[in-house]
Amino acid sequence: MEHLRFLSWNSSGRSKDNALEDEQLMSKESGELETQLRILYERQSKLRRWIIGLSILVGILALALLGAVSHSTRDSGGEQTVLSPVPRMPRTKVTFEEDKLFANGSNPKSDEAWATLTPQGDGFILLPNNTRQQWDLEPGKPTKAGEVYDISVFHELHCLRHIRTHTFTLQALIGEDDPQKIYDVLLKPTEDHVFHCFDYIRQALMCAGDMTIEWPRVEADGSRFAVDGWGITHECKSWVSHDFPNMYIHYVGGY
Repeated sequence: MEHLRFLSWNSSGRSKDNALEDEQLMSKESGELETQLRILYERQSKLRRWIIGLSILVGILALALLGAVSHSTRDSGGEQTVLSPVPRMPRTKVTFEEDKLFANGSNPKSDEAWATLTPQGDGFILLPNNTRQQWDLEPGKPTKAGEVYDISVFHELHCLRHIRTHTFTLQALIGEDDPQKIYDVLLKPTEDHVFHCFDYIRQALMCAGDMTIEWPRVEADGSRFAVDGWGITHECKSWVSHDFPNMYIHYVGGY
C-alpha cells in the first residue's frame, strides 16, 4: 500500500491543467509500481526455480543412495563390515514354535539336545599359522597347527547352556540339608562366569537386533493380550542341518 498514492478530485476547484498534471502523476506512479512488481515477480520466479531445482537434485541423490544400499543388500545380504574366514550362513524363514525338548527341566534327552547345538570342539576353530592377518584378526591361542579362535554364536549358546545348568543346580538345592555348603562348592566358583554370560548374551541379542513384529496369542475366551512369540515367522540364519558347522569349520577336539 505504501506504493499507492490516492488522489482526491474536486471538480469545482480544479482546472483542466491541474487535472491533467494529476493524471500524468498517477500514470507515472502506476508505471513505477508495475516496474517494481515485475522486478519482485521475476525475483520470486527465480527463487521458485532455484528451490524446485534444489528439491529435484536432493530427490535424485536420495534415490541414488537408496539404489546403492538396495543393490549392496541384494548382493551381499547386508553389509559385512567385519572380515571373517567363516562363510556367511544362508538365510531362511523360520516360524518359532515351542519345543518341549528345549523348554523343559534337566533330563537326559533335554540335556543331550542342548549339548548337540554346538559342533565338536564347542565351536572353536583353527586357523593355519600366518593366515589371520588377511582377516585383520588379533592373535588367537597358539598351537603347533595354527591359532585357535571361537565363533560368537557358539559362545552365546555355551553361555546359555551354562546359565541353564546354574539355574537347575540352584533348583536342586531346595530342600537339601546343607544348601550353603553345596552352593559354596558347586555354584560360587562359577558365579563370575554366569554374570559374564548374562552381559554377553545381552549384547549379542542387541547386536542381532531381530525387529520381527510379534502379535499376542489368542486366549481361550478369544481375547488377545499376552505375547509368547510362538507362531511368528522370522528371517533367520539357516540351521536346517547341523552339518554346516562340521562341513566348514575345522574343530579342535579337547580344547
